Amino acid sequence: MKFLKLPLTGLLLCVMTLFAGCKSAKEQKAPVSLTWEMGASDIEPGYYENTFILKNISQEPLNKDWAIYYSQLPRGVKQVENSPVKVEVVNGNFFRMFPTDNFTSLAPGDSMRITFQCTYKLDRNSHAPEGTYWLGLEGGPLPIALTVHPLPSPEKIEGYPDATKIYESNLRLANAPALKQSDILPSVKKAIPAEGSVALEGKVALAYPNEFANEAKLLKENLSGLYALEVAENAPVTIVLKPLADKKEAVNDEYYTLNISNNQIEISAATSHGIFNGTQTLLAMLKDKQAPYQLEAMSIQDYPDLSYRGQMIDIARDFTTPENMKKLVDMFASYKMNALHFHFSDDEAWRIEIPGLEELTAVGSRRGHTMDESENLYPCYDGGFDPNAATVGNGYYSRAEFVDLLKYAAERHVRIIPEIESPGHARAAIVSMKARYNKYIKTDPAKATEYMLSEPEDTSRYASVQYYTDNVINVALPSSYRFMEKVMKELAAMYKDAGLTLSTIHLGGDEVPHGVWLGSPKCQELMKEKGMTKTHDLSEYFITQLANIMAKNGMKFSGWQEVALGHTEQAHQQLRNQAAGVYCWNTVPGYDEVVYQTANNGYPVILCNVGNFYMDMAYNGHPDERGLDWGGYVDETISFSMLPFSIYRSLRKNMAGDPIDLNAADKGKTLLTEEGKKNIMGVQGQLFAETIRNFEGVEYLLFPKLMGLAERGWNAHPAWETLSGTQEQQIFDQALALYEKEISKKEMPYWTKKGTNFRIALPGLMMKDGNLYANVIIDGAEIRYTTDGTEPNAQSTLWEAPVKCDAPVVIAKAFYLGKESLPIIISVQ
Repeated sequence: MKFLKLPLTGLLLCVMTLFAGCKSAKEQKAPVSLTWEMGASDIEPGYYENTFILKNISQEPLNKDWAIYYSQLPRGVKQVENSPVKVEVVNGNFFRMFPTDNFTSLAPGDSMRITFQCTYKLDRNSHAPEGTYWLGLEGGPLPIALTVHPLPSPEKIEGYPDATKIYESNLRLANAPALKQSDILPSVKKAIPAEGSVALEGKVALAYPNEFANEAKLLKENLSGLYALEVAENAPVTIVLKPLADKKEAVNDEYYTLNISNNQIEISAATSHGIFNGTQTLLAMLKDKQAPYQLEAMSIQDYPDLSYRGQMIDIARDFTTPENMKKLVDMFASYKMNALHFHFSDDEAWRIEIPGLEELTAVGSRRGHTMDESENLYPCYDGGFDPNAATVGNGYYSRAEFVDLLKYAAERHVRIIPEIESPGHARAAIVSMKARYNKYIKTDPAKATEYMLSEPEDTSRYASVQYYTDNVINVALPSSYRFMEKVMKELAAMYKDAGLTLSTIHLGGDEVPHGVWLGSPKCQELMKEKGMTKTHDLSEYFITQLANIMAKNGMKFSGWQEVALGHTEQAHQQLRNQAAGVYCWNTVPGYDEVVYQTANNGYPVILCNVGNFYMDMAYNGHPDERGLDWGGYVDETISFSMLPFSIYRSLRKNMAGDPIDLNAADKGKTLLTEEGKKNIMGVQGQLFAETIRNFEGVEYLLFPKLMGLAERGWNAHPAWETLSGTQEQQIFDQALALYEKEISKKEMPYWTKKGTNFRIALPGLMMKDGNLYANVIIDGAEIRYTTDGTEPNAQSTLWEAPVKCDAPVVIAKAFYLGKESLPIIISVQ
């Protein structure tokens, strides 16, 4: 194993005795401190420079018997030969440094620089090293104080937001004539005004049949909790929930009508889900009002265009507690979203208890220092070395907690779709089953091998996108299919206990790296037996076998786009009928045709466009924005821009930030056929969690981006969809201006009331004729600025009108509802 190649006899001796008498970490202190700083990025193409400054803060000389571990996003490492300290990848995003034979003793108080090069790039502070800890003869592991110097000259980093372009964009929207005065998100299909109004204050009555008792209960809770409206008899206004008189009127199962007239609010639908949607509209209409809540009389007819409107939450990389997941379910439901894609397994963790496979959580849900991963996984991302600490690296849902979450979501008409990542992205499961093998091999060999996911004799060499070399399930082992079916049946039993039916499981299927299975004797044997000629044949075999297993158990399969690509026609014929949803994600230009090709090929498609709906993409190129950027930047305007039935026009700018010719965006590309249109089932946002370290970070990346997703899932055909040129831009700007105003005046105050974190947009700045101009897209926000190079705070100068300015640099921030934006810099000279 790569981890054990380092000849550190003293270290291994300490690890062996660590839990047999060594002092606790609280009683010890690491003898060193670390400082990290960014070096040059132009020394060699494709590399940048990292430097750690190692300081001996002890009273004794620092000798050779030590190692330091840390986490950082995946990257290759290159060092000069004969370096006194070597830095290397342990696995994926987990690194270590240790002294070589060239290391000389470091005296107390002395420091040394450890400089090396890394692949890829580092253009945001959240990608810096973290989670440093020490292991040495005197005990450990011990945390090391790490000082991270922020990236120098942030305004000079490629991609740093252009303050003037932000100003111009904000000004364009401010000048856009109003499309309509007000609406909610997602906006309703049809609203006919009527004479009169209704005022809600203090008490309201609520009438409903038993079939809508759940929806009535939730409405009552929200009226009370959010608006202090008590449900009581003999109140001046009555809210009535009732079945639709003519069910043929319902466009689909979620259709509802809402009629407001004197002293009565009536919500009608053919289903409880439709009633729930109507109650969410009513609650949304109250958001920007003060008691007494005045509602104008009107008649609303409303329904979603797309039946699937989901959000994926990754709890493998960043653990989200059941309580916080319920909070997210509440928020999703309030915007009429109806699916939670539960990404509970990946390379870095397994987060649901599976009876009979205890190792999945005993080992696979914990990350910390280990020499062999027999009791927990290696640290990663958050970098914690304690597998028992309450960190985002550790934790899982017990069976009872998951059943409870299922019930909670179902009450709010949110369906939870679990994902078993396979055959790639499966390292946590693979390592857990290895631990099971080692636990039972001497006492019960059959039990040890029953659910093995890897083959000891496999010599395949590969590296995943995340730099893992051991994260793919061996698809030729019968035990791999026993494992998958065991997990499927246990999940189905949980749904049954929640009073639900598990109709689909997402099987992953993405990013299987080149080189897998080539060195596996079992795979080579299977290929020969089945007449296979390439490794993709093994992938096809895996997905068709699992689809059959699921069909046998009354389920259809779902998966990322790869599960529907490159197959024989025979396999396509099988999979089309067994697929519940193919989640198409890679819409980076050059790959974006896959979406419509898959729909045209007869598969049900969920649109997961990375450029519009990957919530883990950073809002912009500011180095203090957390997130990734391989698929571009995503903010609430970009999620709003998505067009389900015209995806090539869904991005209005390219990866470089330059405008796209929308009229030529689909030139030469696969168009959606009439049959293909029927296969566009819905939209989904993705929140992968490599850069997230707490629940506030989850919320920050979701809000306000989620608003565009919710709007486009409900209203898939916006007014500008079929327009072009100046008219298209004008209608788009009108709609975007209203959308941003609704977020500012309704949603942000609502999030504040709910205790939900959210992002404040950067202000725009412009210098003209020696005057400083400023604006912000958030209606009601303040802009404060400094001219002395310091970061603005709530007491800094308030910008109110163009002001003379001859300072070389201006730094500004926006402030709203107790939150503030990141600082933005504009050079005046």
